[in-house]
Amino acid sequence: MKILCYKIEHYSIRLYGNDQKGGRTRWGDKVILLTSKGRVIGQAVFAREGAKSPEAYRSGDKIYFFAPSSQYSVVMELLRRPEPVYLNWEAVNDPKEKDDGDAFFSTEPLDGL
Repeated sequence: MKILCYKIEHYSIRLYGNDQKGGRTRWGDKVILLTSKGRVIGQAVFAREGAKSPEAYRSGDKIYFFAPSSQYSVVMELLRRPEPVYLNWEAVNDPKEKDDGDAFFSTEPLDGL
């Protein structure tokens, strides 16, 4: 399957406190907005301790990477590297789940594979 690959040129971080509105509690407390060529290409969202993160998905040309909070420091290490980092989406052929796929980071461009 072909991989959609974006070079991450900039990122911004949002750290949320415990936010309860009505019966809803925010499950993700760390969000990294990822941009390339002046536009948002995706988000990396990290689950609050004890919360379960949903599966990654793609919406249009944006990639949503979800992970437990334990992976936040690893992703930040990657983004702080002087070398380029890429956000990728690889579609998975799953007859039970339309538009299934994997979101992941890489240290080399993987587009066109």
